Amino acid sequence: MHLTDWPEISTSNANHLEKSLGSALRSEIQRKLQAGAPVPLPRTKPSNGVNIHLSTGESLKVLVHNEIVKSRMTHEALAKSLSIPAQALDLEHPVDVDLLSSMVAVVGKRLVAYIS
Repeated sequence: MHLTDWPEISTSNANHLEKSLGSALRSEIQRKLQAGAPVPLPRTKPSNGVNIHLSTGESLKVLVHNEIVKSRMTHEALAKSLSIPAQALDLEHPVDVDLLSSMVAVVGKRLVAYIS
């Protein structure tokens, strides 16, 4: 079994499929964050298979990271400009929405939330 949008992530462990794929997805996202590579966003509607959901904080970090990558700024340069640790966008660190908003402001964007 693999994830539609991330074919490189797969597992054969049917007993713990969702947990295994979720862990693999988060590891791959973290690898891309550390490499300064864009994180692909979902392109397809979830199928009848396993759906992996990121937390709101994880999703916001991915969106902010992608804007930073688009601006060609590194995490280190961003961290230096805001006097924060370079690891602030790592998935393992707690999310601070105000800090994420400050991060995207550095690259000329705004973080806007909608409830639907």
